[in-house]
Amino acid sequence: MKSIIRGLGLLCAIAVVSVAPVRAQQPTEIRLATLAPSALLWLHAIANDQGFYKERNIVVKDLRAGSSPALLQAVSSGSVEAGVSLGDVVMRAIDKGAPVVISGAVLEKAILQLVGGKGVTAISQLKGTTVTAGAVQGGTANLLRYQLKRGGVDPNDVKMVSLTNSKDRVVALGNGQVKGALLIAPFDTLAVRDGMKILDTYKDYYVETPLILNKDWAAKNRTAAIGLTKALQKAANWIYDPKNKQKAIDILAAYTKTPADICAASYKFIIEEQKAIGHNLEVPAAGLENITKIEADVGNASDKFPPFQLSKYYDPSYLNAK
Repeated sequence: MKSIIRGLGLLCAIAVVSVAPVRAQQPTEIRLATLAPSALLWLHAIANDQGFYKERNIVVKDLRAGSSPALLQAVSSGSVEAGVSLGDVVMRAIDKGAPVVISGAVLEKAILQLVGGKGVTAISQLKGTTVTAGAVQGGTANLLRYQLKRGGVDPNDVKMVSLTNSKDRVVALGNGQVKGALLIAPFDTLAVRDGMKILDTYKDYYVETPLILNKDWAAKNRTAAIGLTKALQKAANWIYDPKNKQKAIDILAAYTKTPADICAASYKFIIEEQKAIGHNLEVPAAGLENITKIEADVGNASDKFPPFQLSKYYDPSYLNAK
């Protein structure tokens, strides 16, 4: 009898030990603040579809923010753990002491294109008209001012209006409410198919959307923070593989509820021509520094960026981890 009892005790001990690792392997939920579905979030859609998050034992839950400042505030306050924000908004917040850090470049070049309304074939024709970059202040507005200036139009000679939704900008171009607008894929293709013309594309490095982490959360949950960053890194490398082209197009079409042929045009521009998605998700110094240079060039900020220092904004250790 004693030997039987000892045997049962040993079996129970083994059972307890074997259960412990299962509990430890439960996936970590990460709340990711995002804007509306678009090509800005293509890598996120890929990571979900291809199981890259699952490989890292994380479950990523989308939480939609109404604006870029609201998104940044959610990450900064710890209401969410991470987000895909706009580069200039992140830099401003970090300069003011926000506890956030960039762990990778989702887009290392802009996928915003300056599109003219019907009958507008050159930037010079935008003088004296109404235009939109989405917002009237901030990085995208400064980019539009820079493109106008580069095209020979004084930014003070246009009226800038706020139209934060890309679909609304396409409609406004079509009905003449605005004569020029910055559009992201796939909305630029929709506008072109409606008879409008792309006037300019900024082709230098410009971190339009970085992946950001709440620093306090990332310090306490480093494995999960690395997992999120590495999953998106894998998606970035995956999308550049030509054999994945059609699948990438299908993923964007399903994610944005846009026809596949329009998403194919987005792939051609973003991946094959602009090569906008961050290679290996790395953040090029020029991609952040150019944001500050554009702002300085258009002279549209009362509080100037301080001298640029990459390490202030970007921590590559999440990408470099295994």
